[in-house]
Amino acid sequence: MFLEFVNTPTRSAIAWRGLANILLGIIIVVWPQLTIYVVIVFFAFNLMLVGLYYILEPLFDKANQHAFATTALGILTVTFGVYLVIKPEFAAGVIGLLVAFWALLFGVVDLVVARRSIKAGLDFAWVFLLAGIISVVFGVFMLLYPVKGILSIIWVVGLYAIVVGVLLLLSSILMKSGNKTNSVIKKKGTKNVKAK
Repeated sequence: MFLEFVNTPTRSAIAWRGLANILLGIIIVVWPQLTIYVVIVFFAFNLMLVGLYYILEPLFDKANQHAFATTALGILTVTFGVYLVIKPEFAAGVIGLLVAFWALLFGVVDLVVARRSIKAGLDFAWVFLLAGIISVVFGVFMLLYPVKGILSIIWVVGLYAIVVGVLLLLSSILMKSGNKTNSVIKKKGTKNVKAK
C-alpha cells in the first residue's frame, strides 16, 4: 500500500510544525479581523491584477473586436477590487451570506431526509434531524449576523490550529527518536511484505 512508504517525520520537524500552528492560531484568535482583512486584501489585489489585464489586453490584441467591453469590464473589476480594500466589511458580509445560504440549503435537505427516515422507521433518523436543526440555526445566525458569523468561524479555525499545534508539540516531546521510529516502521513493513 501507499501508506507503507510514508515516513514518520523527525522530532524537530513535528516540533516546528506544532510551534507554527500554535503561532498561527494565536494570531488568528487574537486578531480575527486582521486575518479576514488580509484574506480580503489578497483577493482584492487579485481582482485588480485581473482588471488591469483586461484594461491593457486590447492594446496588445489588435484583433479584439470587443475592446470597449473588455476595457469596461477591466475598469469595473479594478474598481471593485479597490472598493474591497476600502470597505473590507462588505466582502466579509458577502462571504457570511454565502455561508448562511449554504448552511440553510443543507439544513433543509437534512430535515427532509430526517422526515423521510422517520416515516420509514429508520433508527438513525435522529442524526439527520439533529444535523438539519444545527445547520438551520447556524444558517439563520449567519444570515442575521454575517460579519460576526465569519469572525466566529475564523476564531474556531484559530482554536483548531492551536489545539493541533499543542498535540504536535506534545507528540514531538514524547517521541524518543524520529529516526528510530522510522526504522521500526520500515522493519515492520518489510516483515509484513515478506510474510505475504
